[in-house]
Amino acid sequence: MEAVPVHTSFEETYRQLLFIDRFILAALKKKILKRSFFYLGLTAVMVAAFFFTDSNVGAVGLFLSPVLWLCFGLYLLYLRWKTHKRRSVTLRDLATSIVAETDSEAKLSFTEEAINFMLATKTHTLKWSEFQAYLEEENTVYLFQDSPYAAWSFSDKEIAATAVKALKELAKRKLPVLSVA
Repeated sequence: MEAVPVHTSFEETYRQLLFIDRFILAALKKKILKRSFFYLGLTAVMVAAFFFTDSNVGAVGLFLSPVLWLCFGLYLLYLRWKTHKRRSVTLRDLATSIVAETDSEAKLSFTEEAINFMLATKTHTLKWSEFQAYLEEENTVYLFQDSPYAAWSFSDKEIAATAVKALKELAKRKLPVLSVA
């Protein structure tokens, strides 16, 4: 496809970064849910050991269980604080730097072999094999590399809607859909 002008804005870039962050947090929440079931099972075993055994193991477990739940609660609070900090500071700074780096003459072109992102001073070329997966939103396509935050994302506000549609079709043929594992 011929080169399409790219119009980046802070709002659109930040929205795309938040979408990726929410997608990553969905995977993390599954992991946390598994851990909470583990702690719940461990607590049930400790309480059962306290009531059904004559040894001191059950008593130690009964008093240790609230400490484990307190530590788990503090861990969840830490994750919430870290997420808030990432969204309010880190992702905003990243969006600002992306918009500052992208000049007004940026262009995007893509073929069956590679994607080219051209700035006034340099050109970034990535082959389709360098991307791991893709994800599509209603009007946005995300192309993921090794790190999720290094995703290339383009919406119809940045490039024309026809270009987004063509890029989605090409990504469907070349890449697997990203799933929460």
